[in-house]
Amino acid sequence: MSLDRRNFLLTLAATGGILLSARPLRGLPIPQQDDLPAGTNPGDWPLTGCNLRQTRSNIHETIIGPHNVSRLKVKWSFDGYSNFNQSTPIVVGTTLYFTAWDGYVYALDTASGSLRWKFNAWEGLQPNTPENFREDVNIDPLGEMRGCPAYGNGRIFVGAGTGKVHCLEAATGKEIWQTLLDPRSGITRTRVNSDAVFHDNKVYLGVSTSAGDGEAFCLDAETGAIRWRFDVVPDPNALAGGSIWSAAAIDTEYGVVYNATGSLKGHAPGPMLFSESIIANDQESGELLWYDQLRASDPFDLDYSCHPMLFEATHPERAAARRRCVGAGSKTGFHTFDRDTGEHLWTTGVTNGGPSLNSTAFDRDKVFVVNNSAANHRLIAQSATVALHAYTGEILWWTPNASAGQGAAAAANDLFYQGLRDGSFQALDVETGEPLWTHQLPASRRGGITIANGAVYTSCGVQNRGPHSLFAFTIDGV
Repeated sequence: MSLDRRNFLLTLAATGGILLSARPLRGLPIPQQDDLPAGTNPGDWPLTGCNLRQTRSNIHETIIGPHNVSRLKVKWSFDGYSNFNQSTPIVVGTTLYFTAWDGYVYALDTASGSLRWKFNAWEGLQPNTPENFREDVNIDPLGEMRGCPAYGNGRIFVGAGTGKVHCLEAATGKEIWQTLLDPRSGITRTRVNSDAVFHDNKVYLGVSTSAGDGEAFCLDAETGAIRWRFDVVPDPNALAGGSIWSAAAIDTEYGVVYNATGSLKGHAPGPMLFSESIIANDQESGELLWYDQLRASDPFDLDYSCHPMLFEATHPERAAARRRCVGAGSKTGFHTFDRDTGEHLWTTGVTNGGPSLNSTAFDRDKVFVVNNSAANHRLIAQSATVALHAYTGEILWWTPNASAGQGAAAAANDLFYQGLRDGSFQALDVETGEPLWTHQLPASRRGGITIANGAVYTSCGVQNRGPHSLFAFTIDGV
């Protein structure tokens, strides 16, 4: 069945007009589709990228806009976690969920910031010692939680540095099931550092290791059973590489899962599949449909640093010319492909470098990218935020930043939100790139940005340097 689907997709792309005929021809950008997991409502932000397309854009936000963003003020802050948060908070209804490097999943009340529950993914585990070494669970370092939780049908799904995936009751934090993805996690140092994604009663995520290679997984959301797994680096001579650090994007219409993979960590001389690649797998079987590899052998760690985003792009002059795209940011720029065939469409690089930590977003024919420079030179911008035309990759505007960009970005209601290493938290006009609002956080930030139901959320504090706080911003702080 999956092979038939692949042939169908290739034929569909070759004939061109089949897809286009299903959409009205007009001069405006294609309305952005908004695929949300079951059990969520418009306005929520239930996944790291808001929707299954991972666009990091909330198209249902209408309260905060360019006309009133200057009135954003802190409504509350939460300081009840003991190490930094690099995940993007998710919001469903009146509850916010996030993870921190103290090993906990937290649930907060969005109105007050008060704690509703917390779950310890390291319950009962102790640091490794020579006489007490666990082969079955990775507990080095104790407490590592990089990934963002996902919501679906009243449950929270999250991976941990232990190599386990946990399913929790969203209302209470009670554990429903846990699955250890690698029975030798303590030896291979397997970690689930990617963001979980829930769709169609399945959970998608990936692993990273320091003594093996990466894999993409699909789990049954009811039981935690592994439905399929895809070995990113099938080469038996490979030592490590191809980790999946970020979230999968899912084309719900055609049943395709897209992942971006990491760089090499060690290997015998020669190319290594499927490191530094965009990979497209069949949603049901895990069969590889296509892939594109940036570099088959890369000693410079120039891999994908952002999760894939799915979007439709309209030709700037011909409204009938439209593309189904998948794009992702690497440390050298933003790369865009035909998501049915894998054909490379365009790459745009700026600032002698590229984005990092999911600092990209898509909204209405624009791809927003916060780029950091790989060079330290007084004549080179160290960081710049750009808007790219989604069809051509053309730079529409360019805004230099006073500090390097850090952490996941977001867009909503004609605003693009970004955070910088110096603690600046900003909202930019999506048409001009002009900063319309800036708030100085008390520390640098690495966590993501969330816009949901009239509020903006982000955190500050990095590894071993605080304060570690999560903030909620609303109009006039009310």
